[in-house]
Amino acid sequence: MPVASHIDQNPRTSKGHKQVASKTVTQGMQAKQGYETCIRRRVKVHMQGIAVDRAVDLTALKGYDDLRIELEKMFGMKGELYCGGPWSIVFIDDEGDMMLVGDDPWVEFCKLVRKIYIYSTEKVKKMSSSCKHPSSYVEC
Repeated sequence: MPVASHIDQNPRTSKGHKQVASKTVTQGMQAKQGYETCIRRRVKVHMQGIAVDRAVDLTALKGYDDLRIELEKMFGMKGELYCGGPWSIVFIDDEGDMMLVGDDPWVEFCKLVRKIYIYSTEKVKKMSSSCKHPSSYVEC
């Protein structure tokens, strides 16, 4: 006789066992959901001049270098996303602020990021100079 059937047939242990099992499953699901809300799996990426957004899976990346390489592949760019290059990577955080990528530790960035943008470095400089809080933009 399978163990589960034996437990279900025992009226004294059946209810208690089911409650413990249910509680364990619920805690596991809550932990998983909490993890998923901390680190977004797929984040939309918009590049200036391209009409269609793409998405990147942050959990598949190990850090900013991997992100830069992935974005370069995604948009057919080779070596154009380096610091001081023609393009800059910025992101919108959970409070709606726009920031340059690389300022926060990777794990913190993964928690904060809502959307990633690739803009010309000139456009980012113009946005930074017209921003009320220019300190929210980091120059390389």
